[in-house]
Amino acid sequence: MTAVTCHGITRQGERCRARPLGGSTYCVTHSPDVTDAQRKAWAAKGGVNSSAKARARKALPAELMTPDELSAWLGICFRRVIVGEMEPPVGTAAANLARTMMVIREATEVEARLEALERAAAAQGAEAQGAEAQGATTGRRYSA
Repeated sequence: MTAVTCHGITRQGERCRARPLGGSTYCVTHSPDVTDAQRKAWAAKGGVNSSAKARARKALPAELMTPDELSAWLGICFRRVIVGEMEPPVGTAAANLARTMMVIREATEVEARLEALERAAAAQGAEAQGAEAQGATTGRRYSA
């Protein structure tokens, strides 16, 4: 089966290899029905949407991921980069974002643990002060 290609001729004098528009024998570039303003608008929009950042944004899930989900997702990205289904800059962006997410998650967990330890230490300190105060009011002295 032969692939359908545009009937236009490139600047180099070769046959255009682009896919024609629906119902036409010409691609967007060579179609007489498309104005230069439309081509420029589409080119600008396509340039923005094809950036590595835009592709990574489209590929990332909207909700937060657990570390296991993040690891699985990065494995999928890695495979897609290796087989050529994903551009390496998109994979790099995904890995950088994942690394940042993990650093933030770890810092948050460490902060929560530290706060819990501080509360426990404050509670033990209050209990010890309460015991000392009670011993002082009863006149009992504890020796070590």
